[in-house]
Amino acid sequence: MAALSAYIKTITALTIFSALACMLMPDGSFRKYVELVLGVLVLTAVLNPFLGIFGTDQVHMELGVLQNQVRLEKNFFSAEEYEEMEQQRVTAAYGQVLQDRVKEDLTQKYSDIEWVDVTFCEDSTDENYGMIEGIAIGCANEDAKKIQTYAAKRYGLAEEAISVEK
Repeated sequence: MAALSAYIKTITALTIFSALACMLMPDGSFRKYVELVLGVLVLTAVLNPFLGIFGTDQVHMELGVLQNQVRLEKNFFSAEEYEEMEQQRVTAAYGQVLQDRVKEDLTQKYSDIEWVDVTFCEDSTDENYGMIEGIAIGCANEDAKKIQTYAAKRYGLAEEAISVEK
């Protein structure tokens, strides 16, 4: 009941204050601005309890901001995790491009190539990083030995590093 009484007293005091301020102000362009400011004050005083009912008080807003910040921090990766994930993506993309190009190259020479699987050095600290280590080739009817010899010469590998499967 005390809160309701304070609410009514505040609205009454602001209304009387704004009426007196408007009476004391001379006519002119400045009067419009004073009426606007006083109107906003009265409106704020009237709406303040209703805003409190709907839960927009400052404590809840700050708590919500902190909870969102914690959620965002959980979703972000550390620099090391991000670097590792990026390295995996780059390696996977490089492997796919390498495999597609080798298959395209071999298919131009031998039309019966069905699939190609390329293995390469994936250790980024190794000096041979990205170098082809072996190739597995699937073909239908071509001569396996000719394909193996061609691929070994073409990619600078030993013939043992090339496997051809029918």
